Amino acid sequence: MFIIIIKANGIYDILCAFSILRVVKIPYLHLDRIHLSMIKNNSENPLFERFLAYWIFTYGIMRLSVNNSFIVSGSYYLEAFFFANELFNHKSVYVDKALFVIFTSLLLGYISSFY
Repeated sequence: MFIIIIKANGIYDILCAFSILRVVKIPYLHLDRIHLSMIKNNSENPLFERFLAYWIFTYGIMRLSVNNSFIVSGSYYLEAFFFANELFNHKSVYVDKALFVIFTSLLLGYISSFY
């Protein structure tokens, strides 16, 4: 069951990345704005948005294609670490959204280390 959640999260990440890159558009879901809305003072810098999409795509692929618990859990721990760094050191993300991502990533990273 948990592997399905990890794979679904990987698909979600890839769809979000493709939405940010404007490769796909899924009506009503606004997947391109979900990640971008976490960042304060986002001046809609196209280069920044593309790099964020590449990063999201990278860990989405890791979660989809790897049956290695170390890599999958590591992708979640890295995501939690980077958002925590932005939250506590740079104050560049919104607290509520960042804490949600941090705690969810830590939980998924911990659980995925057993599969």
